[in-house]
This record gives sequence, C-alpha cells and structure tokens, in this order.
Amino acid sequence: MIRILAGTLLVLLCIRTANAQEFDQLTRPLAALLDSTQIRAILDALLIPATGRVDRVDVIDVTANGFGPDDLVLLYPSMETYEVGADVPRLLQESMKSWEIAADYRLDATREESMRVASDAHNRQDARAALTGDVLGAIARYYEGDEFDLRMSQDTAGVRLEIWNYDPASLRYRLPLQPVARDTLWQAFRFAAPAVVMAFKDASDCVQTYAEQGRIHTRPCE
Repeated sequence: MIRILAGTLLVLLCIRTANAQEFDQLTRPLAALLDSTQIRAILDALLIPATGRVDRVDVIDVTANGFGPDDLVLLYPSMETYEVGADVPRLLQESMKSWEIAADYRLDATREESMRVASDAHNRQDARAALTGDVLGAIARYYEGDEFDLRMSQDTAGVRLEIWNYDPASLRYRLPLQPVARDTLWQAFRFAAPAVVMAFKDASDCVQTYAEQGRIHTRPCE
C-alpha cells in the first residue's frame, strides 16, 4: 500500500546574527509505503542497508520535481534517512513517476485573478474552488500585506492551522460582513397581538388560523 500526501519540512533560510536564525516551512509530497513486500522491494532496489525492523518507508520529494534521484528516504521506527542516488532502477523509476496525490488541488493565479475565484466557482457550482475563494477572500479582507503563508490540516482528532511569513502590522480586524443580530430577528417575527384569518372549507365548516407569540395555530370557527 502506498499513500501519497503532503509533508512539511522545516529548513534554515539564513543566519542574521551569531544567535538569531530565521526559519521557514516547505511543503513537499510524501509517499508512505506500508506494505512489507513493497518496503523490501524499494530497500533492495535502492541498496539501502536497513538494520532492524522496518514498518514504514517514507519517500520525500525534496526537489519538488517528482519522486526520484536526490530525494530522501526515511525509515520507521529507526528514523534512519537515506538519499536516493542517481542510479535508480528503471522499473522503480517508472513506478515512482506514477506516485501522485490523487485528490490534489492547486491554484496558481495573480492577485487580481484570485479575487474572481469565488464568483467563478459559484457560477460553476464547484465546491472545491468555492472553498478556495472563501479562504482567499478572508485573507484579502483581514490582511493588507503581500507575503502570507498558511497551512491547515484536519482529521478526526481536530484541526491544526499555521500562519507564518507575514507582517503582523498588516493585519486588520474588521466586523463580519453579515453580523448576526438575534434580537432583530426575534423582533421581526414577534406579533403584537393575535392575528386571525378565516378559511372556509365548505358551506358549513370553517377553520380559523391565527398567529400568537410567533406560532401558527388552527381551531374551529367560534
């Protein structure tokens, strides 16, 4: 079994002073091999001298150009790390080229184009693009700067969201576009006095419908 997902690497960008460092995060595709037969095959093909038990193998596309040479192989539970060399067997290379994130969604657009994503998505009734448009709209509403990196993940245990590489001074709190006014809604549906409407079913029977304290009632005619 091979699972393809996006992983995050923490890399050192620069050293400003002797004691100050600046870090950034890079998201890279990651292929997780869980089947023992596949694990043994890739270890043998890449001539990796694994010691001890290997329950899982992660292949990380560090170069972001597809799985292959110069990428990293991480073994579990030992956490041993190996670099994929240039001499990758042809069959393994062909297999690695097919590793893709099946449900991946990516948007590359100018700032002006990104502001049209939401409206275009609703015209097409595209839920994935509509979600992207709402996120972009929220960032544009509350952030007036340029650089802004965001990563979010969600599973059964909860939600994790990270924001980095942004200017805190460019953040602006704004009131919601459609504020919820519960008192106003209650007043709109409250009746000052019972309102009665006569509805005749036939010549001899009739039913009254009336509204009282925000509810609709019926009763025989009095």
